[in-house]
Amino acid sequence: MKNYSSAKRILSMILSCAMAMGVMTACSGGTEGSSSAAEGSSSASSTESGSEAESSEDASGDEGGDKVIRVCWWGNQTRNDVTTQALDLYTEQNPNVTFEVEFSDWSGYWDKLATQAAGGNMADIIQMDYSYLKQYQEQNLLEGLNKYIDDGTIDTTNIVDSIIQSGAIDGEVYAISLGTNAKAVLVNNAALEAAGVEMPEQPTYDEFFEIAKKVTDATGMKFGIPSNDEQSMLFIARDRGLDFFNEDGTALGMPDDSVALTYFTMLKDTLDQGIHTEPEIMAESSTNQLSLFASGDSWCEWTNSNMIVNTIALCPEDIDYSIVMYPTEEDAVQQPIFMKPSQFFSVTTTSENKDEAAKVIDFFTNSVEANEILLGERGVPISTEVSNAIKDKLDPVSAAITEYIEKISEVASENDPPFPAAAGEVGSLISDLADMVRYGEITPEQAASDFYEQANEILARGAEA
Repeated sequence: MKNYSSAKRILSMILSCAMAMGVMTACSGGTEGSSSAAEGSSSASSTESGSEAESSEDASGDEGGDKVIRVCWWGNQTRNDVTTQALDLYTEQNPNVTFEVEFSDWSGYWDKLATQAAGGNMADIIQMDYSYLKQYQEQNLLEGLNKYIDDGTIDTTNIVDSIIQSGAIDGEVYAISLGTNAKAVLVNNAALEAAGVEMPEQPTYDEFFEIAKKVTDATGMKFGIPSNDEQSMLFIARDRGLDFFNEDGTALGMPDDSVALTYFTMLKDTLDQGIHTEPEIMAESSTNQLSLFASGDSWCEWTNSNMIVNTIALCPEDIDYSIVMYPTEEDAVQQPIFMKPSQFFSVTTTSENKDEAAKVIDFFTNSVEANEILLGERGVPISTEVSNAIKDKLDPVSAAITEYIEKISEVASENDPPFPAAAGEVGSLISDLADMVRYGEITPEQAASDFYEQANEILARGAEA
């Protein structure tokens, strides 16, 4: 059996060592900024590589006076721009508060965050993902937010309780959702028309692949099944009414490797049929953050609903598109699609400005003015009051996404519980194996067997850490 190296394994090791390295005594010292960081404004400035952030002696913390809040997130340039603008607005309304922002793409974000955790210099506010929430909470890196909800600092009056609880572990809220989204397939309608086919609102996999064959034959355009995390495989498990992980996160919830075999076989079969984008092109697209849909190389994109805004912004102005649900198995026992937090904001335990950080999170959650800038870039706002207030101001793409989420809300099944701390490493294992299947280095059968064995080993090891 082969071993597959994983950046997430390194991340887990770093986090496990964080407490021993003095993370709880950290100050708000220097950090590396993203190489992709845009030029910041006077109030929300991006840190430069190797520069030092505001020291604790220069910032007064929650005792009053001027405060410098560091905010860290992953995202595209659209997100970087609107988030910085929203932070500028906060400074206009609170002149004693300024921001230092750090942002990068997804691929480098988690390694950078883990390194900062180990060095004791995490930002005050960090963007958090559902699949990493438990991992960071178990290392005591996230501040509990119940006290801020209870005293009204973070106002949850107009937020459905299930959304608030999506950021909770064992009754304590550690993260506030920044928006609601769902998996979606973005489709080029002109390509469908050229092939003389129509896409159902939720096709079966067989229907989808049949349509894909006709589109490729008619236009030469292909598509790609994502493999950068566990989500594609997760949907197959949900089709079958299976939990991806067991209840305590110590093993997979699937009784055998049949779900993995179905997924890896899909990859090979679609490549063999010539309807799946070549792995070299997919790798280049991922490395350079390019959208094959926007470039016209792919007729559809399997994505998250909140990411469609940026994709369409890269497309020709006359692009005709539709948004449909992820495929499902013909004999599915439940609806696999679910609504999820697009991402969260969390306050770190090392922050010296926790109270102010909580106020900033409330600002992103409940300020209509802020959300008139953000306009649902991270997903549909979780406050019903805010969502209704900005609905008429949404551009056509954001309006289409909101309509899609409203439709999903009527059919979505319950979300999975927070993933175990080792879930990130399991996701990386899937990605590694998927790449090997794509390049013909391993059979789907071997990939499925290796996945099932190694994923269970990862989860068992994570439970002992």
